[in-house]
Amino acid sequence: MIVVRGRKTVDMSADQLAATVEAHKGVVVDLGTGDGRYAFRYAQANPRTLVIGIDAIADNLKEVSHRADRSPRRGGLPNLLFVRASAEDVPGELRGVADEIHVLLPWGRLLVGCLLAEDLIMYGLTSLAGPGARLRLVFNAEIWADSTPKELAHLPRLTRSYVEETMVPAYRRFGIELERSRLMDEAEVDELGTTWAKKLSDGRHPDFVLIEGKVAGPGH
Repeated sequence: MIVVRGRKTVDMSADQLAATVEAHKGVVVDLGTGDGRYAFRYAQANPRTLVIGIDAIADNLKEVSHRADRSPRRGGLPNLLFVRASAEDVPGELRGVADEIHVLLPWGRLLVGCLLAEDLIMYGLTSLAGPGARLRLVFNAEIWADSTPKELAHLPRLTRSYVEETMVPAYRRFGIELERSRLMDEAEVDELGTTWAKKLSDGRHPDFVLIEGKVAGPGH
């Protein structure tokens, strides 16, 4: 498993990961972590929880992973790991590790895969989950506005009926029960603290849809 530490990447063995997991009270995985700022803030607020941010582009993680790798006296976070990997190809070392999985404002392949419940994305997501793991998805519902990017124009509009009639049964095929969906309020949007969320909410309240559920277990 490739762990990002500033400008370096290092191998972490399954035994090393297991020892790190054992030293904490629970594990939260931020899949598609982007620049890692949400994962960093979450780890700061929950020092007994191991937070693992996963993203395919290591360069995006240089700054935040460097901060996390400092000594705790200098603001480092020993409960935060950043892993270079795609959602379609999650490292085997992470199989069944997560008590919670967060996917916040996904884009590109991750967005398409989550909206359409595509096999590779769903298998990657569920491979992370321990039994009964919680799932938290946050989508930007404004991508269907007039300025929708051409490469996303084919996606179905994210409405309550789409979630209930299409996503719920599609996710159930992979052992995921989607339990509720709703628009996030302004305070919840502010709490996300991701770079992208801040840009979208600059001086306004964007339409972010929160979908929550539970994963039956790894490998479904």
